[in-house]
Amino acid sequence: MTDLNFIFSFHLWAATESISVMKMLADQAEKNLSLAVVEADIPGGVTEYEYEDEVCDEYGISHPHQRTYYSCGSSVGYDYDDVKSEYKALITQLTRRSAYLTMFGLFEHRISKCLTFMVDLIKCDEREIKGKGPIEKAHVVLKKFIGGKGIPDVDHLTKIRNIMIHDDGVATDYKKILSKQGKKTPAEKRLLNAINRAKGVSVNYFDGVLMDGEFLMYAVNEFHRYITSLEAAVQTYHKEQASV
Repeated sequence: MTDLNFIFSFHLWAATESISVMKMLADQAEKNLSLAVVEADIPGGVTEYEYEDEVCDEYGISHPHQRTYYSCGSSVGYDYDDVKSEYKALITQLTRRSAYLTMFGLFEHRISKCLTFMVDLIKCDEREIKGKGPIEKAHVVLKKFIGGKGIPDVDHLTKIRNIMIHDDGVATDYKKILSKQGKKTPAEKRLLNAINRAKGVSVNYFDGVLMDGEFLMYAVNEFHRYITSLEAAVQTYHKEQASV
């Protein structure tokens, strides 16, 4: 017998199923990082090179001079420890950034499909929904039409995604905004909220946003929380409409 109080949507199901893919990606990214760091520490992990250079003595006369430099991945320099440290920091951030952007892209794609489903459910024209993208529009529908006012958004994760993909991981003027006296603009508030709300991120002296080992799984859990809440709200809305 058909349960009229339950509505099935392939898009809601696919969104839920995508969480396992994100979790797998987050786990694998951290495993790959561990291996990369270990490999940098083993003999030969940092390669040593020599080349002929010239130095001038106190009389301005040039003399041949053998110089040593080191490389590890894309990091090159004259100090062994600095080169290795730079490589570890770079591979760590780029690997986590790449994994996060892939996860976010999957989330955005699934939410865009859920948005279409929800718009059909409430019998509304999607063009009438205000918002900059499918995630923001889906949250508007969720709050305004489907009874999800109490569901926290994932705007902080959207902002971090934008920083990574549009600003090369730099939270422009973050330190300046943080110490700014007086009223802050909506964009400034959004930036501060994103950094404060997200777990596993920090901002360095140069306003670079750094992801630690906690961030990827935190993002997966936030995506999972949002999708689960969205589906529950949709089911409640459908049940209420079916009883009218």
